[in-house]
Amino acid sequence: MIIREPGIDDEKVILEIYDEYVNSEPIPGIDTFEGVRSFEKLDKMDFKEWLADLERNKHKENLPAGYSTQTFCLVENDAGDIVGAICLRWEEVPALMAHGGLIGYSIRPKMRGCGYANEMLRLGLLEFKRNNKKIKKLLITCKDFNIPSARVIKKNGGIYENSCEHDGFKYLRYWIDLQ
Repeated sequence: MIIREPGIDDEKVILEIYDEYVNSEPIPGIDTFEGVRSFEKLDKMDFKEWLADLERNKHKENLPAGYSTQTFCLVENDAGDIVGAICLRWEEVPALMAHGGLIGYSIRPKMRGCGYANEMLRLGLLEFKRNNKKIKKLLITCKDFNIPSARVIKKNGGIYENSCEHDGFKYLRYWIDLQ
């Protein structure tokens, strides 16, 4: 598997993934684009605007106070299929350090249950470590009932610290040592 940023040639598959998310069976307590909020903007922007927005989000001067720069990446399996997306958030801003975490990820609906999440997070952690030398321990969270995500986080070295409440949900907070 590889992790990579999307490009203009990905328009067709990204719009397919967007439709897949919108039309998939909802998971109780988890909203459609949880983990990778960038997809939800596709209902308000055309694809080129969306790509430009992803680029803007990588630069601090383009963001409101309290937001982290971030890189949105696709994850592709060995057959060349996009299995999901991962968002790497580069700064320890208050909301992320309380309940959001520095990495968000999501497996596209038709690829769930195929074992991709572990490798996706592993690749995301490697990318984070390669591109951010100042953060030595990374916070990652999931809702308390999202057992598959908690397993993936633990399998990738996540050590449970505590839980917090936000918007009526309980979030499990895990730390992953990047050293």
